[in-house]
Amino acid sequence: MDEQERVKERKKRSRKRRRKKFFKGFLITVAVIVAALAAFLITVKLCKPDFDLKTLLPEKETKQVVDFVNEKLLGKTTTEPSTEPTTVTTTKPPMYDYEDFDEFAFDTSLMGNQIGNLLNGSQGAVTFSSSYIYYSIDGEGFYRFEPTSESNSAQNVDGYNFKYLNVLGDYIYFIDMNDFTLYKSQITGGDMVTVCKGVCFAYLYNDMLFTVGTDNTVSVISTGDFSQTKLYTPSAGKSVKFAGISLSRVFFVVHDNALDSDEYITVSITNPDDKRYFREKTDSKEIKSLEIEGGFMYYYQKQSDDSYNLVRQKFGSEQIVTLVENCTSTDYPVVYTNRLYYLERDAGNVTAKELNMNSGDVLDMVSASSVGENDRIGIGYGYQYVFLFGTYGGDAFYRGSCIYTSSSNDNTLVFRNGGWQY
Repeated sequence: MDEQERVKERKKRSRKRRRKKFFKGFLITVAVIVAALAAFLITVKLCKPDFDLKTLLPEKETKQVVDFVNEKLLGKTTTEPSTEPTTVTTTKPPMYDYEDFDEFAFDTSLMGNQIGNLLNGSQGAVTFSSSYIYYSIDGEGFYRFEPTSESNSAQNVDGYNFKYLNVLGDYIYFIDMNDFTLYKSQITGGDMVTVCKGVCFAYLYNDMLFTVGTDNTVSVISTGDFSQTKLYTPSAGKSVKFAGISLSRVFFVVHDNALDSDEYITVSITNPDDKRYFREKTDSKEIKSLEIEGGFMYYYQKQSDDSYNLVRQKFGSEQIVTLVENCTSTDYPVVYTNRLYYLERDAGNVTAKELNMNSGDVLDMVSASSVGENDRIGIGYGYQYVFLFGTYGGDAFYRGSCIYTSSSNDNTLVFRNGGWQY
């Protein structure tokens, strides 16, 4: 080996010794740090056994250090038995918070009534079909009103107390509130056919009747053979309020009487096992009178000052549009095309208001004065006429007005002696 090669070999061995020296020093430094950390942790554990070491290190490193200190240095066993508790877990149904708008593309000619008419204080005492308005008078039955001549005729009037009127084609469906029986008859009156007993709410679309029973069961009934499919039955202590439908699902609000809270549930019309939530659970005071009409949710939303705004929210959208601020009533509004009809209370005065949701214009339609707080008053909308139906001082109360003549006293209709009079 010549001198040049020996020099190269010496340099190689020198670099190798320096690397060993560096790594040795590094390992000694790490060992000192680990020892110091271990000593610190031992001191902490001995001085304060309950101290939570998780507050000092990330979760993974904490477990490794704690196991090292306890098992290797303190001689404690930290391994826990592998037995798991035999608890039953429940799976929350998936949220149903979005749907293509086509799912709400209804044929309005197949609707038996407006959702708001049925849910509000009028209890569906008014509906319309073609150019006729149908309405119910407590203790008598239902009548048919012809707007062009403003004449009316008695259809089935024999001491009945009909509510939740739904008209489609040649037939009208209604519930006799005396015995909670759902009936069907021709729109010209005549014999009544029993559809179902124990019903306290009904909404008709096409060939399906969506009902809520006196036992709070949600069902769908075929208008063809009256066959009934139960879609949902709440547990004890809960009640159901109908909210609306899509082309394939029914929506409703379930109120928990004990917790005073509301759940928002939707069920497939053809598959009752497909149950989902369409919005998060709320306190019952946070949202009032929610209804779904034409793919939009309308409801009263509580504000920070405890007042309520009437809002609209497209199904599947996070955007909330305020329609009316500081509402004095939270009864269900009635939606018809771009018009919304809602109640306003001011001391003893009650007014049916019309909101043009495109322009924002507001009109007074029909009003009543000296109405008590306990009097039940609701809006009924029917083919260019707006009505106030309910109780007034304990007696039945009926007033109306054409949407083209406002609510002046000279243009207010009052039902008396079997017909409407100015």
